[in-house]
Amino acid sequence: MSGNLLRALAHELRNSMAPIVNAVHLIRLRHGNDPDLAGALSIIDRQLSGMTRTLEAVGEADRLTCGETVLHRERVDLVSAIRSAVLSKKALIDSRRQSVRVVADSGPVWVDGDQARLVQAVGNVLDNAVRYTDEAGEITIEVASSSGEADVRVRDNGRGIPADVLPHVFEAFALHHPARAGLGLGLTIARAVCELHGGRISARSEGDGRGSEFSIGLPLSAQNPDRPAAPGNAAGKSSAAKQAPGARRILVADDNQAVRNSFAAILKQMGHEVRLAADGVQALEVAEAWSPEFVIVDVHMPKIDGYGVARRLRERFPPTQMQLVMMSGTDLDPMTLLGAKEAGFDHCVDKTLAVKGLDALLRGEAPPVPA
Repeated sequence: MSGNLLRALAHELRNSMAPIVNAVHLIRLRHGNDPDLAGALSIIDRQLSGMTRTLEAVGEADRLTCGETVLHRERVDLVSAIRSAVLSKKALIDSRRQSVRVVADSGPVWVDGDQARLVQAVGNVLDNAVRYTDEAGEITIEVASSSGEADVRVRDNGRGIPADVLPHVFEAFALHHPARAGLGLGLTIARAVCELHGGRISARSEGDGRGSEFSIGLPLSAQNPDRPAAPGNAAGKSSAAKQAPGARRILVADDNQAVRNSFAAILKQMGHEVRLAADGVQALEVAEAWSPEFVIVDVHMPKIDGYGVARRLRERFPPTQMQLVMMSGTDLDPMTLLGAKEAGFDHCVDKTLAVKGLDALLRGEAPPVPA
């Protein structure tokens, strides 16, 4: 399946999921104490979360394999990144009563790379080990350095990998066990991340029931790691975002009627004053006449797209007067965030996760668009 087709499919699915997410949130706001609804809402929440993670994995794999991912490089302690990866899988590990040990050389192991991506790569390999290892199984992650390379080995005593499957474990959509759920993208993403860092990844197994070992090699950093941490971005928040979360004037602009109406219902339930726009021209007209505190704009709209709306509003209204929020039905990858920043958006939210993102935004806790 081509990258363009995958992205179009993901976008349409996100547009369909967003009003469902909003409807569930609205039901919970209005009938949260109804015990007859609690179980059903929890089921819907879990399934929507799973669908969202699947769409994120598809988009991530597509960007990585197409070379469209930008690494934010810094000196990274690989041992710390590995421990973060283990922590991110703690719930899954605990649910399977497994033991995960991290065995490291004394002191940090420094590499030049994108810490979030490295945590993701190790986390995906660990996730694979956890899922293919039986309950109460054992997993060991060893990290060492020699000859200019950091070497990470993830070993498990699980099901192992058959010889005919071993050459294909890093292929996209290649599922190698009938009981395994998912799309089979985790190891594909891990390999792409390692290669983007100038590294490598390989798999080894002696067959069914004999466990497996994944080896990651990354170039060591040649630079001195001793440097002060970068200052936080706390001073970058505008006065609009720092205000107490009272009633706000909020404009929601989206050409999808179900999306904009469901967001309006939630925001009104939260006590805010809301107006709607179905295209870019309407968004500009309402914003200029009403001066809302927050303008939530879909990227893909008729007449004038979200970027055009943001650019025109930013020419007239500073961030202290009007916060511009990009709502995207596509993944918020680095290129999308760069376009949002250049257009004048202050914040970005994923359409399928926007309820949580908007709640943080209105409480003044949402981070700005990365520079």
